[in-house]
Amino acid sequence: MDASAARSILAIDLGGTQIRAAHVSPDLRVTCRRAVATNDEEGVESVIERVQTLGREVLGDALQGGLEPPVGIGISSPGPLDPWRGVVLAPPNLAGWHDVPLAAKVGSPLELPAFLERDTNVAMMAEWRYGAARDAHDAVYVTVSTGIGGGIIANGRPLIGLDGSAGEVGHLTVELDGPDCGDGSPGHVEAIGSGTAIAREGRALLAAGVAPELAALASHPADVTAELVGLAADAGDTACRAVLDRAWLALGAMCAGLVNLLNPEVIVLGGSIALHRPELKDAVRREIDRRAFPLPARRVRVELAQLGDDVSLIGLLPIVNDRLQDPAYAKEHS
Repeated sequence: MDASAARSILAIDLGGTQIRAAHVSPDLRVTCRRAVATNDEEGVESVIERVQTLGREVLGDALQGGLEPPVGIGISSPGPLDPWRGVVLAPPNLAGWHDVPLAAKVGSPLELPAFLERDTNVAMMAEWRYGAARDAHDAVYVTVSTGIGGGIIANGRPLIGLDGSAGEVGHLTVELDGPDCGDGSPGHVEAIGSGTAIAREGRALLAAGVAPELAALASHPADVTAELVGLAADAGDTACRAVLDRAWLALGAMCAGLVNLLNPEVIVLGGSIALHRPELKDAVRREIDRRAFPLPARRVRVELAQLGDDVSLIGLLPIVNDRLQDPAYAKEHS
């Protein structure tokens, strides 16, 4: 996409807890922001109605503010999904969503072409075009938060895959006999290094009575979060420190494997845990140097994401503008 030819878009970020929408202009200004709780327990159609309402409100705000009318709609959603058809398949953190044609259900009533992409791919696109991986020919984005996800740039193009599932780095196996992941498979890095996994291990430590600093922060296992495990580790709790060390080791081993597999110029670490636990970057760098082939290990940079929470909105700007010109997507809007 030629930046000078880009047009403004309506960006919608559908998350498990919150829906956000905004007008995004080619100069990366994010305005007319709107947000509402997802409340997916109320059903798929209710969530879609909230998405539509937010979209209408942003369009109205943009018109009233004299902003450039959006040329299309970009929707960031948890996967798995089919970006070619704009269909949400079966995301684990959106209850009851199965084969939902979300792009059509949003684009048609708002009378704009709509394009759907997995949230981690959207974040990857933002950091590649405008952030920590800008101008890289080969790059990997890894988000470390409640779960672990990723996106890949290969040979100057986003790697999407035939089923739209390329980049699911959180489901790479790093421990053959490790704990079961949320998808039921054993030993995935998400089952060891994610916020969900760290909190699970913290609850087990608290129940066993072997984490005194954590016990001072949480009186009941249900209160334990990854953040509290981190605070306890910082306060000298050796059991909690061991949980974090194992999590960082798993993430570092995964990144080393990605270096050998993809030979990227840069790995970008994003997500709340990566951005709030600076030692993770150092641990990833250390494991790459220890485990990956020497030449690609020396070449790859490890960087923290630069665009913060707006990655899931800003990354939709090039996605919409690119896909409006791409026959593979345009045929769905003919």
